[in-house]
Amino acid sequence: MDSSQFKADDPILEIKQERERARDARDPLTDVCYLVTVASADRAEARALTLRDITDRGVGVLINRTSPKWQQLSQSGTATVLIHWPSVRRQYRIWGGIAPIEPERVDAYWRRKSHGSKLLEHYYTEFSSQSARIASRQEFLSGIESLRRRYPERDAVPPPQSMAGIYVVPREIETWHGSEERLHDRRLFQKTGNGWTSLTLVP
Repeated sequence: MDSSQFKADDPILEIKQERERARDARDPLTDVCYLVTVASADRAEARALTLRDITDRGVGVLINRTSPKWQQLSQSGTATVLIHWPSVRRQYRIWGGIAPIEPERVDAYWRRKSHGSKLLEHYYTEFSSQSARIASRQEFLSGIESLRRRYPERDAVPPPQSMAGIYVVPREIETWHGSEERLHDRRLFQKTGNGWTSLTLVP
């Protein structure tokens, strides 16, 4: 499948279709994205997150409100998400604002989380916030074990109030179609009132 088979004026549709191609190719990064936020005037921070969803509203991820990235998002109101699927030679850089994910979608994401991941979300509010400095890994594991005794069954762990689902709502999307000769196809899509405008970029 080449880029001419995609609807040229809809980068969101392209990303959805290419994600399915990446999944069919068993790309290990199919459900991974990289969220970039601004920590200060001279420092950007990036981290890998689970790519929860791609919808017409934007790119969906889960974030804990105790984390530095939540504070950074709250202050700036914008973020960049990078998606890269090597198996299909596709990369997408998405910049935009922030909006909450619908509660029913957040609940569905929560149900799919592993037992340990659910316990970790509770650890942030009951022991130490995400990215806080602690004395040792054993201190961390001891807290997790105390939560495991309280919630021995995965499905019985309730979602904590500190967990939030957000969309990065695209204002700009840069698409990259890789080429073996490095003559990549790069395009910049910018959101307008009723669709997208498109510009070709030098690779």
